[in-house]
Amino acid sequence: MEEDLQVPDDMVANILGRLPPCSLAASRCVRKRWCAIIDTRRLLRADLLPLHLDGFFFLGAELGLDFGQTYFFSRPSAGRRICGHLHNLVDEHDDRWILDHCNGLLLLWERVVNPATRQWVALPPFPELSDSLFESYYLAYDPLASSPQHYEVLLFPTQRIQEANNHDNWSSAECWPPSPFTMHVFSSRKWRWEERSFVREGTAIADMPRPADYSQEEQQLRHTVYLRGALYVLCQNGSVMRITMQKDKYQMIKSPSENKVGVAYLGKSQKQVYYVSLSEENRWPRFRVWLLNESYSRMEWALKNDISLQAMVENFPADYTARYITPWILNYQKDVSQEWTEDDPEWDFEGGIVLDETGDDNAITTCYKGIIFLGFHPYKEIAFFLVSFSRVVSYHLNSSKVQELGILNKGIVKSFPYTSCWVGELFENN
Repeated sequence: MEEDLQVPDDMVANILGRLPPCSLAASRCVRKRWCAIIDTRRLLRADLLPLHLDGFFFLGAELGLDFGQTYFFSRPSAGRRICGHLHNLVDEHDDRWILDHCNGLLLLWERVVNPATRQWVALPPFPELSDSLFESYYLAYDPLASSPQHYEVLLFPTQRIQEANNHDNWSSAECWPPSPFTMHVFSSRKWRWEERSFVREGTAIADMPRPADYSQEEQQLRHTVYLRGALYVLCQNGSVMRITMQKDKYQMIKSPSENKVGVAYLGKSQKQVYYVSLSEENRWPRFRVWLLNESYSRMEWALKNDISLQAMVENFPADYTARYITPWILNYQKDVSQEWTEDDPEWDFEGGIVLDETGDDNAITTCYKGIIFLGFHPYKEIAFFLVSFSRVVSYHLNSSKVQELGILNKGIVKSFPYTSCWVGELFENN
């Protein structure tokens, strides 16, 4: 509008500076001039960004038509804003398998999607690797960086077991990964794929020769964390590779779990990298959380939580009947959710109760394999679980308070805690 052009920048900055963080972030998408004023004057500071968990994207595990489908689990207010089905962003016959998620962006096959702004961009064709290699694709994006409109995609190779003895690059005398370790990296700034060699800092993991006994499906389900310019990749034997993207270096970090029993996960919360082990002990699931201490460049794990999930399993048996009367629902639909009118930007995760163990032996039948770790709240010390294959439950790591969010009636193979990104110019000029 001409009226907007006549208003001095100082006055516009004064008006925009009075908005709450969420509205200020959304204002960056309205006009390029507003975006420039907000960024130049740093009105949207890192400590004022909205710290909201909008929901979870899930990958369906059921065979048939549901396999690989995406589902969005959230409160109805978030479901109205977020394009959870991805129907408006991906053609009906295109692949909707989510390869990775990072700070509000989803990586699909040769496509990056922003469900909040409903924008997407097609990437150049992914590089083709040797038949002896598996590939995983990881997304690196930081909306607080000096260039918040740019992102990178990393192709992470892993050698197939049957080819391990014959591959020239990884001989039996070498430890995996080698140094230098060559990977393909796509840069949105250059808009092309490039081969880059990453040099190892420190020593290799002696007990991790080349690939472990590891399928391609398991490789695709590895969890990664992108934090402060470094990409953390959970490797085959539970160790973590820390990749510094700008310096083309990597460092191997040993697994904190000594017995290597159970399922390992990687996540982030409270600006730290978390390592999770979910195992079975005395017939009940055991949940352990370690924090990565990176002070003085010493990568050390510190145990934060070591808890039994017996009370959670006992108190939340399987239930598929109440999925439309719970506060969080799957794939928002107006007809079944119109009774929910709340617009609060954040669910009160501080609430809940501390559960007591009931001693019900019948509950053991749902133990361990009936409980799945879904991820951490990105800004609060809260973990999320799918209990008895049907009920989504939050657990506060400090207060031990538990509360049920809703019913999930779909089998899943991977979950992505989702925070929305409102950088509107992300896909412009590509």
